[in-house]
Amino acid sequence: MELASRILSILLGLAVVALLLWPINIPLGFGQAWWAKEVAAKRESAGTPVAAEPPTAAAAVSQAAEPAPSPAPAKQQAATAVQTHAVAVPSPSPAADVPIADDAERLAALQTDQGAAQKPKSKLYYKVRVIDAGTIQSGAITITLAGIAVRDAKAACKDAKGRAWACGEAGRVALAKLIRARAANCTLPAGGEQTSFAARCSVAGTDLSTWLVRQGWANPKDGSDKALADAADAAKKDRIGLWRGAQ
Repeated sequence: MELASRILSILLGLAVVALLLWPINIPLGFGQAWWAKEVAAKRESAGTPVAAEPPTAAAAVSQAAEPAPSPAPAKQQAATAVQTHAVAVPSPSPAADVPIADDAERLAALQTDQGAAQKPKSKLYYKVRVIDAGTIQSGAITITLAGIAVRDAKAACKDAKGRAWACGEAGRVALAKLIRARAANCTLPAGGEQTSFAARCSVAGTDLSTWLVRQGWANPKDGSDKALADAADAAKKDRIGLWRGAQ
């Protein structure tokens, strides 16, 4: 009986020592890890899916110890939401409202209109009849060639020998031969067409006033343009038309 009591005391002492040395020799959770490993191995061998390992006591304690994230202020959350859902809208370009090409076309059209307004209007006159070297008619319209002075159709002049000749009729015939059956393009006065007016007229691009002065059948009026004065000087030098002899 005494021997059995001693053996029991020894066993109890060993058990106490083992309990005291357990935290040092065996890591925390070793038993649970070993048990989970054994269960996973058995289920894999049997073809059964392995269930998620339950959290250990130490992990639960660690998660509980971590502080929960504090919620962001309401204003910051609203600003984040606005930034997240904001859509960038491109600002309209000034050139998109009015294309440059359109502006250039409008400016060109305006300049063309202004030039057309400043340019004198003209009109073509058909079936022209020559009254004298400085007057033409088309229907009921009588046009006096501007910038020149001419002799009447019935006027007579004297040549170098003192003989009279019909210089007025000669000038009328010369102008009629130039015009023939062609139309005369005449500028209209500022107030528009009238039954009788003075104008610069041309036939096939030839200015009638300048041509008559150059051929010696007309004299430039005072204040006329330089082209008429130069044409008169050339006619006098060549002694043609009215300048062929004494007037």
